[in-house]
Amino acid sequence: MNYSLKLRSILPYGLLILALFPSACNVTKQLDDAKGERLLVKNSLEITAPQKMGFAQRTALAYELSGLYKLKPNEKNLFVFRHRVWFYYKYKDRKGKFAQWIMRRIAEAPTIYDEEQTQKTAANFKNYMRQRGYFKADCRFETAFVGNKKAKTAYTLDLGPLFTIRETAFASPDSNIQRILNQEAENSQLKKGGAMDGRRFEAEKLRITAALKNRGYAYFIPNYVEFIGDSTGTATDVTVEVLTETDSTLHKIYRFGEVSVFSSLVPDYSSIRRDTTLQDIYFASAEPEFKVKPSRLRDEIMVHPDSLYRQEAIDQTIRNLNNLGIFRFVSVKPYPDSLQPEQLNVAVAFSTYNRLSIGGGVDLNSSNSAVSGRLLGIASSLNARNRNVFRGAELVQTNLQYNLEFDITNRNRPIFSQEFAFQNDLTFPRFFDYLGWWKGLSKIQVGKHRLLGNSFYNNLRANGQTRLSLSYNYLELINYYAYNLFHATFGYEVRPDQERYFSFDNIGIDALRPVFGTQFDSLFGRNEFLKNSFDRQLFTGFLMRSMTHTINSKPNAFGERWYMRFNAELSGLEIFMLNQLWSAAFKDQTWRIADVDFSKYLRLEIDGSYTREFSRSLTAALRLGAGVVGAYGDTREVPYVKQFFVGGPSSIRAWRIRELGPGKFRDPNPPAGPPYYQAANFRLDFNAELRFPLFWWFKGALFVDGGNIWTFQPDPDRPGGELRWDSYKDIALGTGFGIRGDFDFFVLRFDLGLKMRQPYPDDTGRYWVLRNWSDLSLRAFNPNLSVGYPF
Repeated sequence: MNYSLKLRSILPYGLLILALFPSACNVTKQLDDAKGERLLVKNSLEITAPQKMGFAQRTALAYELSGLYKLKPNEKNLFVFRHRVWFYYKYKDRKGKFAQWIMRRIAEAPTIYDEEQTQKTAANFKNYMRQRGYFKADCRFETAFVGNKKAKTAYTLDLGPLFTIRETAFASPDSNIQRILNQEAENSQLKKGGAMDGRRFEAEKLRITAALKNRGYAYFIPNYVEFIGDSTGTATDVTVEVLTETDSTLHKIYRFGEVSVFSSLVPDYSSIRRDTTLQDIYFASAEPEFKVKPSRLRDEIMVHPDSLYRQEAIDQTIRNLNNLGIFRFVSVKPYPDSLQPEQLNVAVAFSTYNRLSIGGGVDLNSSNSAVSGRLLGIASSLNARNRNVFRGAELVQTNLQYNLEFDITNRNRPIFSQEFAFQNDLTFPRFFDYLGWWKGLSKIQVGKHRLLGNSFYNNLRANGQTRLSLSYNYLELINYYAYNLFHATFGYEVRPDQERYFSFDNIGIDALRPVFGTQFDSLFGRNEFLKNSFDRQLFTGFLMRSMTHTINSKPNAFGERWYMRFNAELSGLEIFMLNQLWSAAFKDQTWRIADVDFSKYLRLEIDGSYTREFSRSLTAALRLGAGVVGAYGDTREVPYVKQFFVGGPSSIRAWRIRELGPGKFRDPNPPAGPPYYQAANFRLDFNAELRFPLFWWFKGALFVDGGNIWTFQPDPDRPGGELRWDSYKDIALGTGFGIRGDFDFFVLRFDLGLKMRQPYPDDTGRYWVLRNWSDLSLRAFNPNLSVGYPF
């Protein structure tokens, strides 16, 4: 294939294909003229309001209302063709497994215009906005017929004035409940000046119900909460009535009675073979031995006998037991005591997963873990999992993995690298405070605030899990180098809520031992800085080795979601401080173990992304990332494996992995192909993508990438690579397009990156790569094959 083929020579063929495609996919000719069928091809919505609404507010509201359409136009592939409808007409009357598969997975029935459904859509819009507090909202529509086969519907939604809350009051004939309502009034969802939004009123019912159920009212339900309004103009006084005169006034306050735990879903006292009582909680098992130690379960049960009934205690018990990861099903059921009517006993029952499970598989992957180019990887793995290994809900995971990476562009050396990994993880579902480290941090005061907040420390103690890891990794880049990496950590994981996750490694020891190949000097020999950074290293941490904080938000009502990941890594601090004390007391001596140096560095990295779904077929995504790493003490260079790089399928796709940078450095003797070796101390990169459907499972994307890496100090072998006040001029820019196969179990991604702006001037002083369209050829695009979305 001639990769230098100009795009202008391809253009006529592309136009011919586009000309033929509509004739092959013209689905309107399949419509039934006798029934007057028309294909709905467009919906539009115009929103009007007395008060001014910004573009962002209108867009967000239109997205929120998009789920209320009764009729939605069929998706277009490439924004032009309706392939799925064509497949529907092609195979709807056929029989056979293939036709059934087409109808189930690919075909889509045409959206036929129906005025009754259109009227229902207008009613949906009107009623929804009236629930939001726009009590005079109204919606009308107009339908335009396009030719004899198509229809377009335009909706106009007039919101009218927004009705708001002037004052909120609480009332109940039960004095005890009235006292609780007054105590909880500040937490009300009905705020002064807030909209008369039906969602807030429903949330207020649930809030009051939860407050009462956590104070002994076990059988209180939201139906016992009513709202009375007194309006003047668009402002309303709201009275929240709880337990009106028509409701039952026999609501009782209950207490917890006996708490029993059974090692089966159906409690059966006749089959009990072993039982015990621990801190007033009864444990029973139908087997000779408890599946899980009662002492382990007792810590997770928040229901305490002879205490006030709290629904929160039951819900937290269910969450705690499920978080242990060993139960297939958990039941926590209160029931009345036959002798004491104001007491509720609680039965806890569960079924467990199989204790031992073994699995494995073969995966397609893309790896950025080594100096690499355009690679296709195949990974085979064998894993074993032992839940409840010590009968305390401990989890042991063992994984064996062997990977091969193939250089799809090099026929002389098809196998680029091989990797063997053996990893073992032991997780305890409880928190052990290592040397009282975390308790000490929680007591350190910085100004008016504690270094570690009480809420976070309490959450860590209550929900933290302790993790012990031990692994060995061998990686070989054929003819270049190989290394042996031994890794051991002791740390914690905690998830304060569904969106946030923390991981800490208090103790971490990594031993790196490289072996140099015959072509190692050809890769690094030109740069002593990088060559010296690739040596035998020992990475250590005994108080804090690393920390990772991840925030992954749920999509909001506007189709937005955020992701943020922060990582901090520290090596050698304790060794450095002890070494300094030793040297001061005895003699100046740098500690080593045999021929291995203790590496001393601090590495910080942050990445954040923002995704917005404008519709079910159009999504925009933005990402910004930065990282900094520096050596201290007697470590002169940051280890090569800890330095930053850019380029490749998850970074700046117009350049290959480690090809770009640092700064405005331009290699006078660039390698003919991968592997590339550029790495540095500081990274800044960003991406923007517009994602849209193409056909079947395939989606398309247009993207723009940018960024670079820099060193902190001038590098004689790489002039212009250091970070300066005007380093923004070194930003490289690339663009391109991609195709993604979004299958059920994985996403296969193929992106073509095109260089727009290089960080250094060419021979004519130009930074921009393309001068005119005639310079554009297929060879100018850098292909990237990977698994999963880039961000």
